Amino acid sequence: MRNVPDSTLVLRPAVSAADARRARRQTIHAAAWLQGVWGDDAVLPAFRWDSLSALPAWALGTPAQLDRLALLTGTLFAAPALRLCLDAGPLLRVRALIGAAALDRVLALPDDPTQSPEWPSDEPSERDTLHAWGAALLTASVADPFLQASLVRALCLSPALVRRGLPPFDLSVRMASQAVEITEALSLAAPGNASAHQAAA
Repeated sequence: MRNVPDSTLVLRPAVSAADARRARRQTIHAAAWLQGVWGDDAVLPAFRWDSLSALPAWALGTPAQLDRLALLTGTLFAAPALRLCLDAGPLLRVRALIGAAALDRVLALPDDPTQSPEWPSDEPSERDTLHAWGAALLTASVADPFLQASLVRALCLSPALVRRGLPPFDLSVRMASQAVEITEALSLAAPGNASAHQAAA
């Protein structure tokens, strides 16, 4: 029997004009973000433009927003140990770092067996440790190596910590997703944002 080439059309979902505009805006924002992260003097690693579509929206936040997100993610990672603290000091210090509402949401979540069983023992470096844990988890939640390298710079992650190895991907995705969900929920719950959201609805 003679082989006949398969002429079946491959149907692909149509991209709406709104989606195309949104994708272009994402690419422009991501390109500007890369410029800010790498600057003019650094050697930008080779990358594919389509990898920018994998850049999470949270990465485009301001340095202060990224700092708070890293602290929140690190606190989520250490939440089981935080619940066991007999001293109120760590709770008060974390509340000052991430806010009372965020802390309440962290403590309300169920424990994950892969989270940290220990709380940072050195109080002066407590903030730095939580930030480093959170930054490592956020970086490891993105699979693309180029984006990981960019996030290492954006989150000021220690090269020594990166060399020791980033956390597992599955754990990192869970922790990052929970941190982003808490951040978005608190943003929507803010008085001004809640009014705008209701008006839009």
